[in-house]
This record gives sequence, C-alpha cells and structure tokens, in this order.
Amino acid sequence: MDISVIVPIYNVENYILECLQSVAVQTKTKDVECILVDDCGTDNSVKVAEQFISAYEGDISFALLHHPENRGLSAARNTGIKNARGKYLFFLDSDDAIKSYCLDELFTLAETYQADMVQGAYESDLASMKRFEDSPLPEFSENKSFVKRTLLNYDVNPVMAQNRLVRRQLVVDNNLWFKEGIIHEDLYWSFFLAKVVERICFCKQKTYFYRSTPGSITNKVNVAKETLVFHTIIEDFCLHIDSFERNAQKRLVFCLLLGAISSGYYKDNVDRQYLIDCLRKQDTFINRILLYLIFKMKGSFVRTKLINLLMKIYQKGELSMEDTKLRN
Repeated sequence: MDISVIVPIYNVENYILECLQSVAVQTKTKDVECILVDDCGTDNSVKVAEQFISAYEGDISFALLHHPENRGLSAARNTGIKNARGKYLFFLDSDDAIKSYCLDELFTLAETYQADMVQGAYESDLASMKRFEDSPLPEFSENKSFVKRTLLNYDVNPVMAQNRLVRRQLVVDNNLWFKEGIIHEDLYWSFFLAKVVERICFCKQKTYFYRSTPGSITNKVNVAKETLVFHTIIEDFCLHIDSFERNAQKRLVFCLLLGAISSGYYKDNVDRQYLIDCLRKQDTFINRILLYLIFKMKGSFVRTKLINLLMKIYQKGELSMEDTKLRN
C-alpha cells in the first residue's frame, strides 16, 4: 500500500458519509487503504459507514475495525496505525473531508522529495484557521533547524495531525503513538514528531476541509481536563527538551505555560509554581530571572515588555524565509 487513511468514528452521524465520499472520489485510488475505527459512539455513524462500504465498488480498500469500548481519539488513531500497511499514514477526522486531489498531491510531493512528512493546506469555516492561508513556507526543506522550528511554531503552522502525510516507518520506529487519556493529543504528538522529521514538504493547494463542529472537543472547555492535560504536556515537554534547537522547544513550553496560567487553570499556587519551575530548570540564569518576574507580576506594561523580551531571546537565530530559500 502507498497510503493508509485512518478515520476514527465517534458520534458523527451527520458528517461521516460526506467524509467517506471524499475519500472514495480521490484521483489516487490505487494502493490506498482507508481504515475506519469504531470507537463505540451512541449514534448511527457506524451503520452509515457499513452501508457505504458495502455499496462501494472502487479500488480503495476499506476496512472497519471495532473497539470493544470507547477509548478516545488517541486510541482510535493508534489502532489505525497498528493495522496500517501503507508507506504513508494520513489522519482524517470523520467530521471533516478532503479534496479529490488531496492524496494524489501529497503523495506526489512525498515521493518527489523523499519527504518524511507532507503538510497540506487547509480550508475551514473556523476564523482562527485563516492565518494559515497563503503560507510563505517553502515547498520543500531539508534544513533540520528550519524543520524543527516550524513544526514547533504554531503561529505559522497548525498543530494538527490531520492533513499530514507521514512516513509510517518513521512513526513506528520512533514510537510516535498518540498519548491516550488526554485531550490536545495532536499538540502532544507534534512535539515529539518535530524531533524526528528531517525532510518536509508544504503543499500550497488546499487539500483538507477542517470543519468547526458544534459540540466537538475543540469547541468545549472542560477546565478539569484542560488543567490535567497542560500539567502533563508542560511536565513531559520539559523532561524531553533536547540539545538541538533548545530555544524553539522552550519557546513552545513558555507559550503553553503562559496561556494555561492566563486561562486560570492553576489557581493552586503549588501546582502553578511546580510547572513554572519545570521550565526554569531547563533555562539559562538570565531567562530564569525573566520567568520569575513575568509570573510574579500582575498584568502591566512592564510585564508585557518582559514577555516580548523573552520571546525575542527564544527566537534569536531563527531562520528567515529568505534563508530557507537560499539553503534549499
């Protein structure tokens, strides 16, 4: 198989048919499999999927796997990975859809450049996704510094597993399984993915429709779950900051820490201080002082200046787009 499309299914009765139809009409159908993972929802999503598969007569190999009980999105994706036979993995959420040329375009780029990963462009009804349109990112880069910085900078590249064609062997060899039992699993997975991707492509065509679904995880705020996941993410990221592009990793942790505390998730001073110290232990003496002052101060002009200063320190030496063009 060239591509394994992995589609978790959970309570998407209104969208699953459109999702599967978008896979069926791909211009690339040879050596493509689509693995659907039933995560035990309570609506008729699986029945719709079964009816679609039984009526389908094309070249794509559809398979429907069943969990014995609800285990969450991460577990569903992991089940898909374990059963995948493709050279590349492609994650598609069952309330989204892909353009008819999606797999063709991404696969062609991957094979042309022998890329570890190809990132497609997005079409979305979500306002926050608009900033990723007309991206200045290059079609291809093997500059390891640029690749890692870009994958860790969510201001220029979306932090989603969907719409990425990723070499399966890279995922398996590096144990890049999705962490189960947490939300924001894409955020967690992408941090570790950035450590191993060396050759990357950015497709300029919009290959994926990302839907803002009422009632979805991204549209609901569960303070208890948010508090747990950011504790887990910040702690684990700090423990796994490596020596290559340390500042890019610390910048991401700082942004997450700043956002979590600003959202009021850590009103317990002990827990709050523990997470701040996780980052401070990884940082330089000057940066530790800045971190202390930033999280000691309340909202003020001076605090904003200190935040901007620390961000500039973390970004120091970051490659410009012109540098990337010259090197590639």
